[in-house]
Amino acid sequence: MPKPGSVELREYDLPTPQPGALLIETVAAGVCGSDVHMFADKHPLKSIVLGHEVIGRVVDPSTRPTDSAGAELAPGDLVSVVYFAFCQHCRQCQAGRTHLCENSYNHWIASPDDFPHFTGTFGTHYYVGRFQHVFKVPDNVDPLAAVSANCALAQVSAGIDRGKVKSGDTVVIQGAGGLGLWGVAVAKERGAHVVVVDAVQRRLDAAKAFGADATVSFDDAPEAADRIARVRELTDGGADVALELTGVGSAVPEGIEMVRPGATYIEIGNVMPGVEITLDIGSMTRRAVTIHPVIRYHQRFLKAGLEFISRNVGKLPFDKLVDATYPLDDVLQAMEDSKARKVNRAALVMAR
Repeated sequence: MPKPGSVELREYDLPTPQPGALLIETVAAGVCGSDVHMFADKHPLKSIVLGHEVIGRVVDPSTRPTDSAGAELAPGDLVSVVYFAFCQHCRQCQAGRTHLCENSYNHWIASPDDFPHFTGTFGTHYYVGRFQHVFKVPDNVDPLAAVSANCALAQVSAGIDRGKVKSGDTVVIQGAGGLGLWGVAVAKERGAHVVVVDAVQRRLDAAKAFGADATVSFDDAPEAADRIARVRELTDGGADVALELTGVGSAVPEGIEMVRPGATYIEIGNVMPGVEITLDIGSMTRRAVTIHPVIRYHQRFLKAGLEFISRNVGKLPFDKLVDATYPLDDVLQAMEDSKARKVNRAALVMAR
């Protein structure tokens, strides 16, 4: 993406991986909301190799013979990659908070004209740096089912873990896109009662298919006060945990009013700087609501996410996660359709 709203396909010689690095063939690359924000000029980055969600195929594992869990890698193995890196040297890494590494995106934002060129997943290949975690995909998992595991699934899993969701809890999920559907599935496996709020009926239908116990539609509750009242009715006065997965600033004050006193509110969706909202601090304080912003995740959530998909094959409708696929040549159309919300979740599928 040389500039927002524009994409170019460029060709480069394949790089020779350094020791500890890995070059993979891209099998599928998901179009994430962050990619759409960049494309729509709603992100600080104005030029970048797009894409971070990926399932790739190992070509030559000689420079990295095992994955991050110690499993042996062989040519043809499918892998998922933690899209951000850790430098091991900054204050956060030294404290063990590698998901908050101060240099986590340095490899991703590099110019494609510089080695190793293939730093985003919207390409025929992707270069996995030696400070990125990589995990084998279980044999029974379809690539499109797992293409968003390294972003959406791992991210919401980290959020649900931070919210300490347990059996019997009531959980409100704001947004039934890719993040929201994974949130429903993970919260349900923990034994929670899940209510989903969204403006698009087809997304709410998908949320029900993933196990949502109740849904709240903007058609039935057009005003924030209506939605808050409906959620409180469905959750006996307010949820134990709520997750904001819409990326819309106005969802935050609304969601905080959907939880009970002493509850936890997990903020994930709004990652773009510059979004300002008005909060009733007094109401939040008097109800002792705790807000946890969650950005990125510990690598264990990706490995656990892949295992989650594997044990739920045949139980959950993973085919509903990606409802539109495009060849690499049609990347502009994929971005335009995603921006216009013509699709729930798009993916680029590479020809072999």
